[in-house]
Parts: sequence; C-alpha cells; structure tokens
Amino acid sequence: MTHSNNSKSSNVDNEIYNYLNLTDPKSFLLFAGAGSGKTRTLVNVLQKIRDNNLHTLIENGQKVAVITYTNAACTEIQHRLEYDSIFTVSTIHSFIWALINPFTSDIKDFLKNKLEIDIAELTLKIKKARDKSGKTALVNARRLSVKQKRLDELESIDSFIYSPTSNKVGRGTLNHSEVISIGAAFIADKKLMQVVLVNRYPILLIDESQDTNKSLLESFISVQKNNKSNFSLGLFGDTMQRIYSGGKDDLTTSLPLDWKTPAKVVNYRCPKRIVTLINNIRRIDDKKEQIPKDDAAEGVVKLFIADSTSANKVEVEETIRSQMVKFSKDNNWESVSKVKTLILEHSMASTRGEFHEFYGPLSTVDSLRDGALNGSNKIISFITDIVLNFINSVLEDDLFEIARIIKKNSLLLSSSNTSFISDPLGTLKEIDTDITVLKKILVNKTIKIRDVLSNIHQANLLILPDELIGYLIDKNKENNESEADSELATEQDKAWLNALNANLMHVQNYATYITGNLGYATHQGVKGLEFERVIAILDDEESRGFLFSYEKFFGAKELTKKDVENEDAGIDSTISRTRRLFYVICSRAEKSLAVVAYTKEPNAVKQKAIDSNWFSEEEIIILRH
Repeated sequence: MTHSNNSKSSNVDNEIYNYLNLTDPKSFLLFAGAGSGKTRTLVNVLQKIRDNNLHTLIENGQKVAVITYTNAACTEIQHRLEYDSIFTVSTIHSFIWALINPFTSDIKDFLKNKLEIDIAELTLKIKKARDKSGKTALVNARRLSVKQKRLDELESIDSFIYSPTSNKVGRGTLNHSEVISIGAAFIADKKLMQVVLVNRYPILLIDESQDTNKSLLESFISVQKNNKSNFSLGLFGDTMQRIYSGGKDDLTTSLPLDWKTPAKVVNYRCPKRIVTLINNIRRIDDKKEQIPKDDAAEGVVKLFIADSTSANKVEVEETIRSQMVKFSKDNNWESVSKVKTLILEHSMASTRGEFHEFYGPLSTVDSLRDGALNGSNKIISFITDIVLNFINSVLEDDLFEIARIIKKNSLLLSSSNTSFISDPLGTLKEIDTDITVLKKILVNKTIKIRDVLSNIHQANLLILPDELIGYLIDKNKENNESEADSELATEQDKAWLNALNANLMHVQNYATYITGNLGYATHQGVKGLEFERVIAILDDEESRGFLFSYEKFFGAKELTKKDVENEDAGIDSTISRTRRLFYVICSRAEKSLAVVAYTKEPNAVKQKAIDSNWFSEEEIIILRH
C-alpha cells in the first residue's frame, strides 16, 4: 500500500522537473502542505536537473538558483546536493546582494533619491515642532543629522558593503531591508538587471515563497512574464503557513493564468486524526486538503478548556499532560522533555519568558514586526549579537573577549585613534576605567537597556549604529511633550523609544528566546519541525496581542464589524492570522496532540469546536476548578 503514496510523490517530482525544461520552460506554484516533504521534492528535482541537464548549463555558463529562507535551510540543501557548484543555494538577502553588488552607481542614485525624500520630510517635521528641545524634535534632529551625513558621504563611496551575518557599521554599509528594497526596484525597473538574472539563472526556485518579500516576489513574477521563453520561476510553499506580514497574501489568486499548480497532497508527518483536524481548520480558508500516508496511525487529539483566570497555569498544564498519558496510552506524556509545548505566538511567549518590555512595543509596528519576530532588524541584531556579548564579557571579567570585541567594533584600539598610537598604555587604562564604570551599572537589576547603551556610547567602547544613537535621548525628555509634537513622531520612533526603556533582563531573555533556548516555542519558530507529542497553549490574556485572537476564533468573543468585513473581503485579519497559526501548531504533531484553550466562556468554545468539526464532544474536556 505504501507504494501508491510514493508514486504520487514521484509523479509530482517528475511533473515539476518537466516544467523546468530549458527549451520550453514553464513556471509554477507548488502547493505543499504541512508534512508533505517539500524539501525532499525540491532536492529530487535538483538532482534530476544535475543528472540530465548539467552539460547544457555548463556550456551556457549558467546555474540554477535556489532561494531559501534561512542559512540552516541553505546548508541542508547544499549538503543533500553534495555542494555541486552548478547550483547557487542562498538566502534571499545573499542572492539579491550578489545581483546588485556590481551596480554601485545605480545604488548611489537609489539611496540619494531616498535620502533626499527622507531629509525633506524630517526638515518639515522639525520646522513644525513647537518645542525644539522636546523628545520628538530631538529624535528627528538626530535622524536628520545621520541622513544628511550619509548623503554627504555618498559621492565618495567607491563600493558598498553588505554581509547577512555581520553587524558592521560605517560608510558604504547597506542593511538587510535596503538590500531587499534596492533589489526589488532594480529587478522590476532595470532591463539590464532582468537580462543579467535570466542569462545567469534560467531556473529560479524559491522555497517558502509565501513569506518572501511581496515587492521582490512581484518583481520576479514580472521578469517571468517578460521572459517566458527562457526563464522558469518555481515557487514552493503553502499560503496557510505564511508567518511574516511582508509576504504576498494574494499569491494564489494573482499569478498569470498560464502558470502550473502542482500539489503534494500526502501528509507524511501526521496521523489520520490530525490530518482530518488540519483539513477542517483550513477548509474555510482555501479548501485545500491532504491525505495521510497509507500506513499512518490513527492518532489522538484532545481539546482541554481551562479557566483563563487560573492562578497556576503550569499546574493546569501538568494535569493535562497526566491525562494525556491515559488518553494516548503513552507514558512519555509524563516527561516534560518528551512533550513539545507550543504557544500562541511571540506576544504570549514574551509574557511567559519575561521579554515583553522589549518585544512588545516593536511588535505593534508593521515595519518592525518581522524583524522583531526573527531578530533580523539591524538595531536588534546589533544589541543581541554584539552588545549583549560585550555585557557578558564585562560581567565575567573576560579581558581577552572584552579586548576582542572592542577591537572589532570600535576605533579605540585602531590606528585611526591618535591617542592610542601616541599613548597606548594610557588608552588601555582609560578603557579599563570605563569598563569598571560599566560593570557597576550592570549589576543594578533594574537597569534599562537605554542607560547601558548610553554609557557604552559616551565611552566610545563600541560604535553604535547611527539609527540607534538617535534614540538615546535624555530620559528627562520622555514625558514632557505636547500632543501636537508627539504626533510628529513616526510609529517606528515611538516604538523604539519605548523598547529601549526595557529592563536589561528583558532584552537578555528576548535574545535567548530568539536563539530557541528559552523553552518556549511558537509557530514562527517551529514551522518545518515536527514533534511526537505536542501541547498547544491558546491564551489571549497572556498574549497581550492584537494580531491574533483565539477567543474570537473559538467563538468566545464577538467578531467586530471590521473582523467580519475583512473575512468577507478576503483581507488578512485577526481571524485569518489566528487560523493560520492554529493550523501550523496542530500540524507539528506526529503522534498525539493536546490543545489547551484558556477562556472565561468554556461552553462557547466547546460549541464552536464541535460546530466547526475540529473536535468531537468525546474529545473535549472542560477542566473545572
């Protein structure tokens, strides 16, 4: 029986390979739901290309480009392809940088235009400010100074610098978002860039296409429309598993009519009962369905409904794990280490993990949210990768590491520091004094990250990104500002000023969480992963979020008029985001799943779960005090 599912899988692989015919190319969007072996298909297709088309590609001086979402995914695919040089496997940022890197003068023109627009807007805001020494006016003045300095230096730059893994700051350095926005503009508007792309890479495959930057994806689709006879664009993914707000939410409905839409319908991960559950979850969304593999086990799912005012939720969840031993006949549910706890999303994790003071303000702004979700924002990564390492070295009196970080990330120990050249011993003594002062403030348990950064900046121990320096204003300016002046601040500025007021411990906890070591996992962190036993925690009160609402999704709260309008119009909304979240979390389970819904309206939640065919009455347990 297993053979039939394997046949379906190989048929899809062959179908996709045939689309990538170098003389008669087709473009496609592959639907690959949870647990369908998407990466396996991607690798199988690439291996067939290598076996059958290698010589043609070499003769033409061409390669196949594969864009993945993370460095880990790149390494995994490269390893499976035995690091064959005919394939360029990279993250989106690295791929775009390789394309735009030679176009220095064009990058200058792009930045010049952008900086001039920004400077004009900031100048007008400063002019409108009633209090020129107020918080917003000071932030805008510093941002204006930074942008003006960058504009002044632009003409003298010979080449630009970008590294996806570096936080290097200085002249000619581009950040992640700039690389993407420049790349999207160049690919869409510059014929030469399109020619370079198509001639170099006749086949471009994009993994996790639902989360690829919308502007960039639209640019690639535009290139395909203009080069149908010699360019294949292949998109791998599942819109139901879209995580980041910057993705293209109308991907399945906006593609050209001649695109192919193959599908991987077998779920090789989940047991039958969980496949039925996730099919029912997404039915109201796009009606796509999967089937379990031929030898799939039956599986166990339970919905536990608990009081959201419970004083000890850890105890509640321990009780649930004990009950799951009986329901699943699996003693491993007793062991915390053998059960994966998945929670609503970052906002809920930030409460349980105590990093909401830092993450919370950033999560409320569209332009900052994605960077806060994965830690890729330039300021965030500077703080988490450099500042926190420096702080740890200072607290641990690791003199070698302190010296290494200062040498790499400041000018104090460089040949450009005349004081160091003329009196190296004196400079080292000054650094030692500044480190002692820093250590004294770090032992204060209530110290804010802004005060730490201000100390580091004033002592020149590290070179801070210009954007970050702009937010290090005098704390006494915080609350003394007119409403009119406050309105001149961008949402991004307000968010950063609030986030930098976070306790240092919250920033440290956030950094630990982003690296996956805090013990809480969300759908953002586990997509693509799988676990034998999953306990999914749904708790709106803990989440403090506005992007998701399980209470609304499960019928415990009325939908707002806006919610209904968004749902009817197919616009991304609280309900659709929550539905995707719920789908991804449930689809991680390989054997058994316990969903825990905290609510004040247990009967409404139970009824909605039954009416939606998510759970049967026998699968629902209402926990009483």
